[in-house]
Amino acid sequence: MPEWDPRRSALVVVDYQNDFCHEDGAIAQMGQAAAPSAAIHPQVSDLLESARSAGVPRIFIRVAHSEWTDTPAWTGRGTGNFYFPLVREGTWGAEFYKIEPRPDELVITKHRYSAFLYTPLRLALEAKNATSVVLAGVQTDVCVHATARDAMQDGFGPIVVEDCVATRDVQAHDSALDDIRVRVGSVMKLSDIQAVWS
Repeated sequence: MPEWDPRRSALVVVDYQNDFCHEDGAIAQMGQAAAPSAAIHPQVSDLLESARSAGVPRIFIRVAHSEWTDTPAWTGRGTGNFYFPLVREGTWGAEFYKIEPRPDELVITKHRYSAFLYTPLRLALEAKNATSVVLAGVQTDVCVHATARDAMQDGFGPIVVEDCVATRDVQAHDSALDDIRVRVGSVMKLSDIQAVWS
């Protein structure tokens, strides 16, 4: 069986939130394209329903920033406009975009790019006997990539579903997927995952 066998994998949906995906969200207001992230909603929904039907554990990752986690190094990172109020704790922008976790699904809040950093994700995966993580969400070149890399380094096989992840432009998306293929894990299509999870 492939590594995304439902008996040993978990679905991790990364940062599928209004500020990244909605046309009125912070990313769009910063002058970046939110449309690619919004456009994958049908595929993300299909992947989620496939996981539910197959009994694959589902984990929703949400990023949230506040004065309790905004260190000077974090707020001063990079050359972009990171001072824009992006996914602030308690705001509409930090809410999930068109997806709703069920009571039997885990929601984990993170404060950095990787879903493994300062969170109980590893513990949750071990509790569910998962040896691999199937990744969907945004942004391909930032938080999805960081989570995939940390999954591999933490002993889990990452599988990124290429038509269920997106970022602000095609070049950044494709470059991240190429790097994941070469150095990190597997890149598969939704149909490949569904063929096994059905």
